[in-house]
Amino acid sequence: MNHKFLRAAAAVFLTASLGLGTPLAAAAPEMPAGAPAKETLAALYEAAPLPADSDVAAACVNAAKTDETRAMWIAFLDLKPILVGQSKENFSASVDEMFENCKNAGMNTVIVQVRPYGDSFYPSDFFPWSDYASGKMGEALTFDPLKIMVQKAHDMGLKIEAWVNPLRAMTETQITEVSDEYPIRQWYDSERKKEKNLFVTGGRLYLNPASSEVRDLIAAGVAEIVRNYDVDGIHIDDYFYPSGLEFTYDAAQYADYLAKGGTLSQGDWRRSLTSKMVRQIYRTIKTVDKTVTFGISPRGINSQTYELLYADVAQWVQHTGYLDYVAPQLYYGFENSTAPYSETLKEWSEMVTEDSVRLIVGLSPYKIGTEDLYAGEGKNEWLENDDIIARQINEMRSYENGDGVILFRYEQVFGNPSQAMEKEKSNFIALLK
Repeated sequence: MNHKFLRAAAAVFLTASLGLGTPLAAAAPEMPAGAPAKETLAALYEAAPLPADSDVAAACVNAAKTDETRAMWIAFLDLKPILVGQSKENFSASVDEMFENCKNAGMNTVIVQVRPYGDSFYPSDFFPWSDYASGKMGEALTFDPLKIMVQKAHDMGLKIEAWVNPLRAMTETQITEVSDEYPIRQWYDSERKKEKNLFVTGGRLYLNPASSEVRDLIAAGVAEIVRNYDVDGIHIDDYFYPSGLEFTYDAAQYADYLAKGGTLSQGDWRRSLTSKMVRQIYRTIKTVDKTVTFGISPRGINSQTYELLYADVAQWVQHTGYLDYVAPQLYYGFENSTAPYSETLKEWSEMVTEDSVRLIVGLSPYKIGTEDLYAGEGKNEWLENDDIIARQINEMRSYENGDGVILFRYEQVFGNPSQAMEKEKSNFIALLK
């Protein structure tokens, strides 16, 4: 429990009970006639009982918007255990339980990962069945998991978004198992197409957004989902170019760009291509169904996304036509030495200047009860407190453009029986319900 936070909350409660109009820290220098002296108030404050764990929600005073997004990321790792080797009936029952847990925790949206590695969790004309769905790359299931999830989400009054990774694909070992009916296998088998459309780095394939053929495939795959399923949104995360990809990988294409009169540096050229891909996804979605939203969840430290992944998120959140919401992954505690939550949230709030773009914050309950190895002096924060997520939700709500949260990820919230998780969960659920 964060006692500094609760002391501050106690001050608010005590001040109200004494009939003063503002918290102690904000009180006017001159006290109203008959009010206790400053020293007396201080003594009363120090003696005031701390709120119990169940009162954390009461201490979080910022109200939620009526249309606030309260979402759970359900990753392919959450879906694999309930899909591989399971019957349609078993999968349906597991989805019932999963979505009921989300709804009972105050969630109104589930974001399900249905294309993690250039594969699919649904029958697709463009991408092979995922081995995380059937157990073997390219092997079809006898039922449609996405259709089941969409139906069950809506039956429970939940929104559902399809989460895809547009550029990250399967490994070089896995691609040999993919049928040549799919474009990615055709490209891999053609020396010319492979050089133009694919990167191979670290044994994994990535699609190259410099190719219009690649961007068209990504757009077609998104259109397929929006046409065939009643999803409420399409969602992509922070995988753009492979991190720090050397310029030699696309030197020939960049040289061709320069030869045609291009003037951007190679880094800015890559960023322009990522933006072109994002804009095409957005336009495709709106052409098929303008009510379906498009959201992106980039890294929380924007300079990393810009410099290492070649994505200009600021461009997208300051202009129309790129996305409907941004959900930066603010996986940092308040005491993180590199990116403290409060400062990083403020930076994002100030960055999002386009009125039509919503700011939804990605949070990290998976860190609860663990040492945060990269947090510097704040490495023990998640071990010593059980109200971090609740306070982060409350602080998000203090911003005019703060429109909700997404929690990462399902199994790490509902499959973690530790006392630390249970206490933290009870605190943040109280704010969401």
